Amino acid sequence: MANRYTDVDLMILKRWDEVKALREAFDDLLSRMEGVIEGSLKKVATILEDRKLSSDMDIKRPSIWFWKHDWETRSKKEPGICFKLFDFAPIDYSKAAGDYPTMWLITEEFGKLRMRESSEDFGRAVRAALSPELLTKWGHEDADLSNLPVGRECTNVSESDRVRMVAEPDALDKFVIDRLDEFMELAPAVDQALQKMTRR
Repeated sequence: MANRYTDVDLMILKRWDEVKALREAFDDLLSRMEGVIEGSLKKVATILEDRKLSSDMDIKRPSIWFWKHDWETRSKKEPGICFKLFDFAPIDYSKAAGDYPTMWLITEEFGKLRMRESSEDFGRAVRAALSPELLTKWGHEDADLSNLPVGRECTNVSESDRVRMVAEPDALDKFVIDRLDEFMELAPAVDQALQKMTRR
């Protein structure tokens, strides 16, 4: 363990009360950010509902996922397949946040749709239905046929962009809606793949 203070340590010690006040203000800001993010996602959820799409959200690790009614279970009306957008808030807002906003087609609950085919079969069918351009665009290196057949990171969105979006709720609304519209370019491939599956 170091037995000397760094220059930064000494600066903090000299401004102890100011630093404590700044830390408290930062914690208060995070709480208000939660309200802004929740309001934005609720607004987006209303837009999705108007488009005849179902959705759910998580405010703690800001994310929203949505699905068509054809992609949900018959009994509980839960999604067997959905699109999910997450990590669009600044990294310090959520300890689980990644480096960039991320978009995935999620199929981990595919088994609940009671199809004879597996989620891997479905993932292969989705990929086969995509144009080469879309396959390249959505070809995330961590893709997994069993639960995440296609996805992408928004690498053009910097941390300062994420800060700006939570500072300007209209910008956050627009970012999320634009990403949801982008997801919909995958919807025909998902529907086409589902048509090849057979219900048990």
